[in-house]
Amino acid sequence: MKKLIVLLFISFLLINQSNAQLKFGLKGGITSTSIKADEVIKNANDVEALKIQGENASIGFQGGFFGRITIANIYVQPEFLFSFTKAEVKVTDLTLPTTDEAYEMIKDQKFNKIDIPIMVGMKFGPARVQLGPIASIVLSNKSALADYGNYEEEFNGATWGYQVGVGLDLGESIIIDAKYEGSLSRLGKGVTVGGQTRDFDSRPNQFVVGLGFAF
Repeated sequence: MKKLIVLLFISFLLINQSNAQLKFGLKGGITSTSIKADEVIKNANDVEALKIQGENASIGFQGGFFGRITIANIYVQPEFLFSFTKAEVKVTDLTLPTTDEAYEMIKDQKFNKIDIPIMVGMKFGPARVQLGPIASIVLSNKSALADYGNYEEEFNGATWGYQVGVGLDLGESIIIDAKYEGSLSRLGKGVTVGGQTRDFDSRPNQFVVGLGFAF
């Protein structure tokens, strides 16, 4: 991932400066994140114990830096963003009677991460369309299973996804982006129960609205 980013920067910086327009700036945004999950986890005795389902989307925030290299009406826009996101999941404890208040609980899945999208787009006057890959590096997290002592969710240190969206440039300094982000890899490796790792597939999806100011 690091090599990919370095190669992209070097390649475009070597292009004749007279044909390329360069922008750098600050960018912030609001995210609406949900987790795609519908899994049943078995306990150490191989009995179905927890059911985990994605619930409502939750609001998060991100901020960082962006750059843009434009040649004619084509551009590449790498970004480096610190993101603070969360999403709701419903955890059903299948070992409890349905009348127990802890039978079904809404829990927050929280992440602090670095997002590195590299968008490739086309300009139509002030309007833009764009798509590209995104790499996410997880700095810290809080699992929805944190309150369930015998279960430990193992998260991946990095994940891959894609973004697609539209944008608008207001003058030379202000950019607005609206993007959808989907996942190409799992959030985690699985859930560990009694020393055994159970398969568990959960993937985040989110909408992002960003505002940037170019120097």
